Amino acid sequence: MQDPYLILCVPRDATDEVIHQAYLTAVHDYPAERDPQAFQAIRSAYETIRTQKLRLEYALFNTDPPTPEDLLQRLGRERRPRRPDLGLFRELLRSGAGETKS
Repeated sequence: MQDPYLILCVPRDATDEVIHQAYLTAVHDYPAERDPQAFQAIRSAYETIRTQKLRLEYALFNTDPPTPEDLLQRLGRERRPRRPDLGLFRELLRSGAGETKS
């Protein structure tokens, strides 16, 4: 993959807004209908460095942009665990299953 900063013509210290504006300009100049390969390269470059976190990942690991499957896996790992179903716990207490007999 080519350097996304070169594709979007932005400096390495560019802000999110500057990168977004460069992306919009590039997409306007190279629409998907006219040049699909250039459009795909622009889109991929933007997805690689569109946020500060992604830019840090790119700088540290020089990784390709995450695939949708990778993003879904990340979301699955970052979600808070579900609360236990208290209805089952209440039924156990009502039925006396939690009581010990002496």
